[in-house]
Amino acid sequence: MNKSTQQTLTSLLPWLGVVLLLSGAITYLMVNRFTTLVNVLIGTGALLLLLFAIFRPDDVRLLFSGRQFRYGLNTVLAIVFVVAIAAILYYVAYRNNDWRYDVTETGEFTPLPETLSILRGLDEPIHIIGFYSSQLSLQQQNARTTLESLRAYTDQISYEFQDPYSNPLLVGQYSLTQDGTLVFTRGQGADQVFSKTSSLAERDLHTALIQVLNPQEKKIYFLTGHGEPAFDSFDETGLSDAQATLQESGFTLETLNLFVTGSVPEDASVVAVIDPQTMIPPQEVEALRSYVNSGGALFVAQDFPNSQAMLEQLLAGEDTLSPLLAEWGLEVRADIVVDLTLAQAGQADGATFIGGDFGSSPIIVPELSTYGIVFRFARSIGITPVSGVNQVELVRTSANAWGETDIMGLLGQSGLDRSADDNSGPLVVGASAENFVTGGRVVVFGDSDFMRNQIYRLNGNSILVPNIMNWLARDEFTIDLTPRDSVQRTITIPQEQLMILMVLTTCLGPFLMLFIGGVVWYSRRQVR
Repeated sequence: MNKSTQQTLTSLLPWLGVVLLLSGAITYLMVNRFTTLVNVLIGTGALLLLLFAIFRPDDVRLLFSGRQFRYGLNTVLAIVFVVAIAAILYYVAYRNNDWRYDVTETGEFTPLPETLSILRGLDEPIHIIGFYSSQLSLQQQNARTTLESLRAYTDQISYEFQDPYSNPLLVGQYSLTQDGTLVFTRGQGADQVFSKTSSLAERDLHTALIQVLNPQEKKIYFLTGHGEPAFDSFDETGLSDAQATLQESGFTLETLNLFVTGSVPEDASVVAVIDPQTMIPPQEVEALRSYVNSGGALFVAQDFPNSQAMLEQLLAGEDTLSPLLAEWGLEVRADIVVDLTLAQAGQADGATFIGGDFGSSPIIVPELSTYGIVFRFARSIGITPVSGVNQVELVRTSANAWGETDIMGLLGQSGLDRSADDNSGPLVVGASAENFVTGGRVVVFGDSDFMRNQIYRLNGNSILVPNIMNWLARDEFTIDLTPRDSVQRTITIPQEQLMILMVLTTCLGPFLMLFIGGVVWYSRRQVR
């Protein structure tokens, strides 16, 4: 290598070194820890600067002894001084995270009143373990911010983060199935109790706190033996997503075969009957009747029949579950809801739609009015007053919807033809009933698709399902939270003003730079 080439290469060393050092600093700020990449960038940058000092000592000496360096040093020291003050203030604020003042109008960085009451009343430590892999570093940072907001109101909260892939024993201890889960723990060893949430939403954090402080034995039995969907199935028609949400709400899920047991177990909080594919035998219906009439809780979700035999029995009025529901004034009608007003985009038949009108019930929280519930091929619910039973219309369709009773015509795709025989909207898709004397509770929906994996995470479906089960299990405290006020701030800009803003933002800057450059060029030419 000749001397000229060496001079050229060494002159590039300080620039490369500074670029690598800045890259390492920026990467550290993004990931908030010294990863291998950060160490390599900073180490290589420092090494290049050191090599430049070794190969070009005269240039370094000249740099530090020149007039420009002395002037530049004052500027650098001023910048360092300002940065040092900011760093000290940040450190003081970080070490005293209870110095907080939420300046937002709705207090969005302050926990809800019910959560604050719990935090300020804690008299024993709660340790939170966040299981986040390296792929979820951003979510982990969001979780850290959220947990720090909880710690600001009590010294009983502590937390740590674990990589689920490097600590499988701990994952097994808490039966984790999802990356990005927070585990709230109380106590030690055999006396330890815990709850889980995979969401940072205020409602889910509040529920996790309640569950770890006041663990309740809440058990849902899912009826089986008639072709019902499995609650642990991960396919599109399964209920595994709903299972995960219910378990985070503190429920234990088990199956129930009444053909074998003959009666509902005494520890049942709720019995769920979801889309049976054959008629339930009368003796099993009698077991359900005995259970709910003695103060039990029953959830029924009946889809439109998939088989010709079930359809014929339904149209003939031979549904064995109907007499039981009729005792509560509820009927799952033999129709299919068509709602073209709130139908899924691009759909012609209106069978997949959003239920956006709600009744007054602890089950219905403000978020549901914001998101609505997605249904597919739902049946409408008829309600008849019954003495001693309080009925509530939970979810309704739009006023333009109707219940198509010409099932064969609809399924045969002969076109939508609303007739006088069809049930007129608004239609009820879900309803609840409560007997205040016996304490029995029933919730009936004319659809089960809103619970299935395919659409469970859409809109408010994942909020509605645990709310239903908690109400049936008489755990309204988990549902009832003060709604956070939302302030809508919108601005309407006329098209003419929008065009002016676009021209100014896209053209004014380059034009000014071109103009200033022309002025500088002209002035320098005049000096020459």
